Amino acid sequence: MPPLDTPDQKSVAVIGAGWAGLAAAHTLQQKNLRVHVFEQSHTLGGRARKVHSRKLGRTIDNGQHLLIGAYSDTLRLMQELGLDEQENFLRQPLDISTLNQDFRLHLKSTLPAPFDFLQALLWAKGLAFTDKFKLIRALLTLKRQKWRVPQAQTVGNWLKQEKQTPFLYQAFWEPLCIATLNTHVNKACMQLFARVLQHSTDAGKQASNFLIPRVNLSALWAEKLSKAIRFTYGKSIQSLSITPKGYQIDSLDFDAVILATPAEQCAKILATLPNSENQAGFMQALRQFSFNPIMTITLELEKNWQLPLPLYLLKTEHPQQDPGQWLFIRSRFMADTGKSVRPEIAIVISQASEWLEKDKPEIIRLVIGQLARQAPENLPLPAVTAWDIITEKRATFSAEPGLHRLPNATAWPGLYLAGDWTDTGFPGVLEGAVKSGQLAARLLAQNLTS
Repeated sequence: MPPLDTPDQKSVAVIGAGWAGLAAAHTLQQKNLRVHVFEQSHTLGGRARKVHSRKLGRTIDNGQHLLIGAYSDTLRLMQELGLDEQENFLRQPLDISTLNQDFRLHLKSTLPAPFDFLQALLWAKGLAFTDKFKLIRALLTLKRQKWRVPQAQTVGNWLKQEKQTPFLYQAFWEPLCIATLNTHVNKACMQLFARVLQHSTDAGKQASNFLIPRVNLSALWAEKLSKAIRFTYGKSIQSLSITPKGYQIDSLDFDAVILATPAEQCAKILATLPNSENQAGFMQALRQFSFNPIMTITLELEKNWQLPLPLYLLKTEHPQQDPGQWLFIRSRFMADTGKSVRPEIAIVISQASEWLEKDKPEIIRLVIGQLARQAPENLPLPAVTAWDIITEKRATFSAEPGLHRLPNATAWPGLYLAGDWTDTGFPGVLEGAVKSGQLAARLLAQNLTS
């Protein structure tokens, strides 16, 4: 049972109900603060939320997400909410395979990390010995360097430095980089990519496990937050007022505020506060970000596609003909599959800028052709009965070298920032958003009680 409000209980506003804002709200509520969340939409989750597809006639996600075992803060938050991992995730060892399994990297060793991953590379199917040697050598070099590289280095430059082969570039590094950073190899920050590699290969035995959500992203944990947290939906906050008590939003007084909106919106709100003209560098950092889109295609099938794995790496040797990068067999992991629900698959196109202006039926035609060509001969793609395309145009910030990512604290007392774009050390991933929200909440609570 949540604690009852008391007259001296501090009140905090959280603006934004994405994963960062919701993680902040949960942490604040755990610290016995009165929490009020403002969200401009009517759905919890931000860029990782449920949506209703009119074309499919059911609830799906705005994008197909994959978490990994190294996402410790997200998993701990869900444990605090009393959520059962097995009900909410399909957990399996890292397994990257093409549809016909001519390339497969499957981690099933009993060795401790990172030797289990290195052994998986040695056993990988479809890699020549030279490729395996160069790949393992590059990873061991990163580990010896404690996963640190020059801040200005791109992933592309690092691959050249480590003499990675064209096949490794196309079959391994490029899809992995785009999937984790949503930024092209030649622009992506190598230090952020090294951090991803460290946490997925060298952070413990289960760190590289795949965690595939079995429920929609809003139901995963956002909708399970304490009823003591107050929510106001459909409200876009454009400004803050400073008061002797702290801040005022819509005639409501708060002791402190967490801005958990995109960086550009944070800049607009902060510009309404006194002294913002004296924070030129801070405001410029908020406006420096550019963003990359992610496109998710959901195909409804006439019958189950009886493939053995829940997800696959799609080949993209011909980028103009092969838009899809990852395939998820949703009927293999979603909890709501049944006789009344047609089977579905999801195809993800990260860094989807070049596809934004394409005709949607043409994209569907290309994706179906890509799947049909790459499918095993004995397991052809079933007939497609319906489809939908959802595009998040600002899915993640472009993870390029030289970004000035801000801390959670600001120059205004009692005002904090939260978002995957803050200085989390991670690219724009869900774990980074959760970490940022939790840290902002802890700093705020410490400030209020000191």
